[in-house]
Amino acid sequence: MKKSNLRVIFLALSLMTTSTFAGNNAVEITIGGIGPGVDAAAFGTVQQVIGHAVASGVVDKFVVSGYGKEGGFSACAQASPRTKGFAAFVKQLRIITPNPATTAYSLHLTAACVSEPITACTMDVMQCPDGSFVGRTAPFCEFAPCPGN
Repeated sequence: MKKSNLRVIFLALSLMTTSTFAGNNAVEITIGGIGPGVDAAAFGTVQQVIGHAVASGVVDKFVVSGYGKEGGFSACAQASPRTKGFAAFVKQLRIITPNPATTAYSLHLTAACVSEPITACTMDVMQCPDGSFVGRTAPFCEFAPCPGN
């Protein structure tokens, strides 16, 4: 294969990767206890990673939208337009693995952090008859239905 063909393929792949990430300039972060308290080590690591990203200018908007009864929080961290370190920040968050028996942890990439008021529900959980857990959902903060109901 000619070098020029390889360059075109490489350029196309790099543009696809860049454009895929370009729309995701924020990450919604949720960590909380699911009955027992939140995994303290994982919670501390999440806090440190976020704190470092804010202090170093990788994140320039951090909005906390709720706190959990068993510890934890829901928040959104938005990338600074002046940095290229946001992907590395998200990667650091993704490698954190709290104890699944005590802690619910999720990350969702999004275009931007919501700046208008939102409904924030407590991070209470309810155990369903099948042993699974469900949390409260907006806008009325009622428990989500159990699987199979």
